[in-house]
Amino acid sequence: MDCPQCQKRVPATLHWVLSGANGSACPHCKANLCPKAACAVALFLVSCGLADGALILLRHVGVAFWIAFAAFFVVFAVVYLLGLRVIVRLRVKSAATAGLGPSRI
Repeated sequence: MDCPQCQKRVPATLHWVLSGANGSACPHCKANLCPKAACAVALFLVSCGLADGALILLRHVGVAFWIAFAAFFVVFAVVYLLGLRVIVRLRVKSAATAGLGPSRI
């Protein structure tokens, strides 16, 4: 994933910080970055959908509920981690979205 302002590579450790909607600063140009809302929602829906599919499949096969439930979280975490690098796109946080005040869009 690249910074939209300086076009330099954002380190992988910053991806976990960026995945929580508050964002973080680019280590190169210090621009405030946050994920695009549509990308974050899409990543959550894909992760949740695939994890739910794994849960339903394992329950249909007859696996114990606690194992299927644990598999749900494992599948969710793995898909979320892999999708974080592929699906999520960054944007520079504007002054209107930087604070908690009303948006002037």
